[in-house]
Amino acid sequence: MKYLVMGAGALGSVFGGLLAEHGHDVTFVGADDHLLAMQRQGLTVTGIWGDHHIGAVKAHYGTESLTGRFDIVLLSVKSYHTAAVVAQTLPFIHDESLVFSIQNGLGNWETIAKTVGWDRTVGARVIFGAEVEKPGTARVTVYADKVLLGSPSGSVHRDRIQPVCDHFNEAGIPAALCDEIASFLWGKVLYNCALNALGAILNVPYGSLTQTPELMAVMYEIIREIFNVAAAKQVRLPYEDAGAYYRTLTEVQLPPTAQHRSSMLQDMRKGSRLTEIDALNGAISRYGRESGVPTPVNDVLTAIIKGFQKSS
Repeated sequence: MKYLVMGAGALGSVFGGLLAEHGHDVTFVGADDHLLAMQRQGLTVTGIWGDHHIGAVKAHYGTESLTGRFDIVLLSVKSYHTAAVVAQTLPFIHDESLVFSIQNGLGNWETIAKTVGWDRTVGARVIFGAEVEKPGTARVTVYADKVLLGSPSGSVHRDRIQPVCDHFNEAGIPAALCDEIASFLWGKVLYNCALNALGAILNVPYGSLTQTPELMAVMYEIIREIFNVAAAKQVRLPYEDAGAYYRTLTEVQLPPTAQHRSSMLQDMRKGSRLTEIDALNGAISRYGRESGVPTPVNDVLTAIIKGFQKSS
């Protein structure tokens, strides 16, 4: 089975690196200094899952030198690049290939399926964190739960996904199949929307958000609005109600990720004029408008992040 990692950033490097270390045929595509360092010196994966060095990796700067066709694509690019990167991937897959979205946010699956079809689109709920510590090195920083894999449309049979799930587990990436992957992706969106934009705006790690009652109230309102939008869209969330998830967030999910800094904050520190706000709080605002559900807190957070983007 041949793997293609499209987007050799932090997460893509962890997935692809650990798979390669366990003998799988993995090719990386990226377009930054991290990819160039991988070409020169190999890939190091470090952090809470131990230290791993993969000396000889197949790493391509862009797709110009890429050849052949791949069985599994792990799509690990920012949501605003999804459409363009899937189009670039199309010449390198075959009729039985599967494209796994290991991305943040809402809307990626639909974008992928427009190009490759729902019968080749697989969703993933990824809730561990990683960062590129320096070019050539990816560090696993936090782990909250298993990677969940499933077919958003039901068009991909479990038997086609199971081998990839097995490969992840064998490589040390805890994973499981999930028949309700959309429900669990929205569950992760709850976590991201409650923390990511706030952490970026205030320039603090997630744990600092719990030190102020007023911020805790804002987090609760974000969550409540998402539950209202999900109900309007007939999406079943994996928690009974907003209060139940708020307790899970503050008592279970936040403590092990208290030192984590948001991906939006990392993007803004790099001077990027783009973040994934449109796939997170912005998506909730958009779905709210479409469904006639007010989302004032998500609206304001989206507007502030977009203001930062324009001024950077």
